[in-house]
Amino acid sequence: MNTVLEVNTTHAIPPAVSGMQDIPLVHIQESKTNPRRQFDEGKLAELADNIRLHGVLQPVLVRPMPGGESGFYELVDGARRYRASKLAKRETIPATVRELTDAQCLELQLIELSVVRNSFLCCQRLGTSVTCK
Repeated sequence: MNTVLEVNTTHAIPPAVSGMQDIPLVHIQESKTNPRRQFDEGKLAELADNIRLHGVLQPVLVRPMPGGESGFYELVDGARRYRASKLAKRETIPATVRELTDAQCLELQLIELSVVRNSFLCCQRLGTSVTCK
């Protein structure tokens, strides 16, 4: 299966508004536009165990909640880390905050989905196991 993703190169994705910061999980809402809909509960539990031991190693990407209260965010990338952090009973998660339009948010989500899918397919062809982030 070939996947073609057209990326808008005329409007670059803006840089981070801030460096990495710990944001309370209760201040983050999952995006309704995230194309990833299925999550393996066993893999989430395994990731939660790793997060309990080592913390979250890669920050999630969030944007200020469109039309929402200050200090509340929409999750753009990192749904597995976010869900596993909740399972691990963490109060906060490391996050990078960016000001993004709806179109930019969806573009980043599709790019991430494509990267994960291509990595998985490549590993399948090589006969190796893969762990999705």
